[in-house]
Amino acid sequence: MLFFIGVYFMIAFKSNSLVKTLRNETSVLIEVKPNVKNDLTPQLAAIPGAVQSTIRYTSREDAKRLMERELGAAFLDIEGENPFYDTYQLNISKDQLNLELIKRMPEVKEAYAQTSYVDQIQTNVRKFSRLALVIGVFFSILAFTLIFNAIKLSLAESKTSFYTLKLLGSDWNFIKRPFLQRAFYSGLLSGGIAVLLFIIAIIYLMYSNQTIQQIVSVWNIVLVAIIMLLVGFLVNLLSTNAILNRFLAMREEDLYS
Repeated sequence: MLFFIGVYFMIAFKSNSLVKTLRNETSVLIEVKPNVKNDLTPQLAAIPGAVQSTIRYTSREDAKRLMERELGAAFLDIEGENPFYDTYQLNISKDQLNLELIKRMPEVKEAYAQTSYVDQIQTNVRKFSRLALVIGVFFSILAFTLIFNAIKLSLAESKTSFYTLKLLGSDWNFIKRPFLQRAFYSGLLSGGIAVLLFIIAIIYLMYSNQTIQQIVSVWNIVLVAIIMLLVGFLVNLLSTNAILNRFLAMREEDLYS
């Protein structure tokens, strides 16, 4: 639950930045001449404004198989020929985009600039954010319920001791202190584990995707980690405190009910 909360807050904080960054880039589709067999990735990465992590290669065979799945094999069965070319796709900064420079490369047959994908990504990000919120609320309620009942069961064995200490004149705060301390440290431990997993996942994404590396800062990670730690120990602390108050308020006849 804590890990999912961290992911949701990171999406909520950076979704607009992601779309804004993508709006400053243009997706370019490059068709390669049929007789070219060498890898063009190093040459494309050297293009001014090219985002190296976005370079994707699709062979003509893969393109045909994809279209066969989408439209049916009969549509593409043109005397056994494959009408597609090997293609590369990459993002280039809008202010540095120069299609003519790309078209002049000897291996390139044609190059096209695509702009509609940003609007599609923006729509998908919004849909994913809403879905993540719904799933997050559901699992949060489920997790809170499980945590509350687990704490309640663990403390139920001590309710007789609570009543005895109360009869002896012990203050409620004195009785609750060791249990609240344990809940505090348990919450920090669970929050710490979730933060560790979250940081590992974010670092992996940052190193594998240059766009995410540009929009996610250390401060963003620290802020989300603090939120995860706060939620982690507050859930345990508040649940334990509520259950302890309930047990300490019991009368003698409630001990065995």
